[in-house]
Amino acid sequence: MSDHERLALLRDVWREVSRHLEIGESTAVLAVRIARELPLTGLRIRRYEAEGTRLDTAAAWGVLLGDNARSVLTPSRTLEGWTRRGRVVQEPALVDVATEPDVYVGPLLRDGVLVGAMVFAGDLQLHTALLDGLLEPFATALANDRRLHELARLKEAAEADRTALLQRLGRQDIADTVVGAEGGLRTVMARVEQVARTDAPVLVLGETGAGKEVVARQIHMRSSRAKGPFLRVNCGAIPQDLVDSELFGHEKGAFTGAVAQRKGWFERADGGTLFLDEIGELPAAAQVRLLRVLQDGTFQRVGGQGTNSVDVRIVAATHRNLPTLVRDGKFRQDLWYRVSVFPIELPALRERKADIPVLAQHFAQRAGERLFGVPLELSQDDMRVLQAYPWPGNVRELAAVIERAAILGDGKGLAVVASLGVLPAQRAPEGDDPDAIRHALEQCHGRIEGPFGAAATLGVNANTLRSRMRKLGIEWGDYRKR
Repeated sequence: MSDHERLALLRDVWREVSRHLEIGESTAVLAVRIARELPLTGLRIRRYEAEGTRLDTAAAWGVLLGDNARSVLTPSRTLEGWTRRGRVVQEPALVDVATEPDVYVGPLLRDGVLVGAMVFAGDLQLHTALLDGLLEPFATALANDRRLHELARLKEAAEADRTALLQRLGRQDIADTVVGAEGGLRTVMARVEQVARTDAPVLVLGETGAGKEVVARQIHMRSSRAKGPFLRVNCGAIPQDLVDSELFGHEKGAFTGAVAQRKGWFERADGGTLFLDEIGELPAAAQVRLLRVLQDGTFQRVGGQGTNSVDVRIVAATHRNLPTLVRDGKFRQDLWYRVSVFPIELPALRERKADIPVLAQHFAQRAGERLFGVPLELSQDDMRVLQAYPWPGNVRELAAVIERAAILGDGKGLAVVASLGVLPAQRAPEGDDPDAIRHALEQCHGRIEGPFGAAATLGVNANTLRSRMRKLGIEWGDYRKR
């Protein structure tokens, strides 16, 4: 490769890093660009977790034999202790590629602090100098991604604190209207009434978008904790290296970036209800600590020595089959027993079609008032179209379709047919279906986030979708526009 080509590649890499804050999207583009110049077959960005005991795959592209999503490090085997032999690393505990000879591994540093590792696979022995030059932009990409998600978490936490404060002051009623309480959800609401007056943990089961959070809020509002906070945390959206800090908080100096003490979700929810959405996504270590809180109400902040106590009612939810996860060793059986004391199963919208007209009219009135200042009405033809659709995204999808129909109708009516027409013709009811994920990625050209990304198409959180893609071995880079 000539000096001109080398400089052009580095320039393009830096430009792409500056354009995308989300590391998955930038890595997919960058890998394709690098592969044009080098014999690259696989690439992994590994994030060095705060407690220094694991490497977590933050982004991936191509093929890397034997690579696992996570690698466990012993305390004495940190990244500073890497040894190299002609730039080919023989360290299976770090990259799980002991049987693959053509691997280059380099440390990712920001301000002299180790933040992760870069793993390149391919016949790259003649290109190590160039690979060294790529470490800095990829370290920047990893740091940008961490800042992006940290800002999102801080915003979510601030909004949760605001909601809890307003609720304590009696200035905001956060209870969502339960449309269908006298129809398809009659049995569900009867169980809500039964359990609300107790402090028993509740497990809400149902497909994505079926309204699990609405049910959790109703349990809270009908309980003796109604004047306390109700906080929701999406377990599948938290990076695995930050789960402990997010749930239980951390002390100042507990890890790089911990510049002050921070309360976790459990402390914020003290005296109220904590809704743990997508609990099946929690890593094993966090499951152990969650079990302790459920058993005796105590926990430790990350980096802390003392024990803290909280009084929190847990409502958990998942669209996954927890008994199957227990059988496969991915979810603790004792935790399953704890969270499923009182299960409530939510039917999918296609199983309660009689509720579609009243739900659709509710969303139409709300969308019209919010967007144009006047409620909007659905015609009989609109109702027939809506009832004929299978609603794989459930109530959440119906709400989105109605709002889009209001926008397309420009406040004069509801363009329901046009709104439904921009959706994929076929979609799986859940984001766990590999075919559905691949179809969404193909339709969205590999884009994960944003209103036109695969996550929005499937009706799941972007981080949750990435986690599922890793488990299923699906690479978003394969669907990017070439």
